[in-house]
Amino acid sequence: MSDNSPVAPKQTPATAPGTRLEWRNGSPALVFSPGGTTFRPLAQLIVDAETTSGAREATRNRSDRGVRAAHLGFAGTVANHLVYQLETEFASGSADVLWAYVGWRGTVAGIGVDMLAGNLQNDRSVEGSSGGEALPFAEPNFVASAIAPDRGGFGFGAQSRLIGNRWHASFAVTGNDIDANHPQTGNRTLLARAHWNPVKREGAILHVGAWTFDEKFTGGTRTLGADTNVAHGLNLRTVLPSLPLIGATGDRGAGVEAGGVLGSVWVMGEVGRRVIDLPRVEPHITAKSLSAGWFLTGDAPPYAAATGGFGRPIVHRTVFQGGSGQVELTARYEGIRFTMPGFRNTGSSVTGGVNWYLSSQMRLMGNVSAWRMAPDQRMTGPGTGPDTDHGTTFVLRVQFVL
Repeated sequence: MSDNSPVAPKQTPATAPGTRLEWRNGSPALVFSPGGTTFRPLAQLIVDAETTSGAREATRNRSDRGVRAAHLGFAGTVANHLVYQLETEFASGSADVLWAYVGWRGTVAGIGVDMLAGNLQNDRSVEGSSGGEALPFAEPNFVASAIAPDRGGFGFGAQSRLIGNRWHASFAVTGNDIDANHPQTGNRTLLARAHWNPVKREGAILHVGAWTFDEKFTGGTRTLGADTNVAHGLNLRTVLPSLPLIGATGDRGAGVEAGGVLGSVWVMGEVGRRVIDLPRVEPHITAKSLSAGWFLTGDAPPYAAATGGFGRPIVHRTVFQGGSGQVELTARYEGIRFTMPGFRNTGSSVTGGVNWYLSSQMRLMGNVSAWRMAPDQRMTGPGTGPDTDHGTTFVLRVQFVL
């Protein structure tokens, strides 16, 4: 739920000097005038219930429910140019710091510039760089979840970002996540991403982009896994397993993305590849995704042209004010493959869903995914062949976010 993106505030009628309340991205923000200082509380609660059926392996047919995300934090600006954010996630009885940064934001020669330092989210792929509260589906696609550095979606370091009228470019140098537990080795990760909107006008946007990362483990090696959940994160039995990758010295990845918005419809395709550096072999993971959405209420999709990702819709006629909110139908196909000499895992998923945004702060979501996994015989026993399985997972989500 990053506050990195420049947004135009919707001001309240109060314009007298002093403290006032404004609404930014559908959330309240205190503005202290004069001086350009703001303070915005951040909160998020996502509760999921899922059930899986139709799998040959009986243990995969189960129902689960729980809190997928519970965040608290704050963000703001000082003197118009200094920006800051601190946000913590509470899960499994512990608290983990997500965003924790300070930086400078301004304009140089007509180009927006962000210079940030602290614990920062990856700018990597469309869904990988969008906040979890803004994703159109219950789970990020395989490109976002599997073609990623081992250190995860966050790292402590520095990031610079340039934002033009039709493009953005970013570069980051980071280490481990601030809450990471890698006592034997450190981490150095380089990340870069850029996107361009060759078409950008009212009701029509074309998006193309690319990204890459290079991660090195300093001070030792690690044992990595390449497991991917093909259904939903609460069901740990729908994970496509891999062999332990012992002695890894690092990994690297890259991807491309293309799509667009036309009226109330959006389409986005992503492809990525990750290579893991082992002493004798280089296992690799490839993933692809094609997704689309249609706002039945005629609203424009919440594509953020400044950063090339998804944002939260601003609902002007909320259910609580007698309106209908916003209703979106979604669909996605995705596939993933892990290969190394003598070993191959594959998985795929087709998902259909509906998002009902009751207000800018509340969403109800339903997803149904038909998934398939084909683990290598090394994961199922010698001589048995791949233990292919398939099933259907239903997900209901309630989301509240500031």
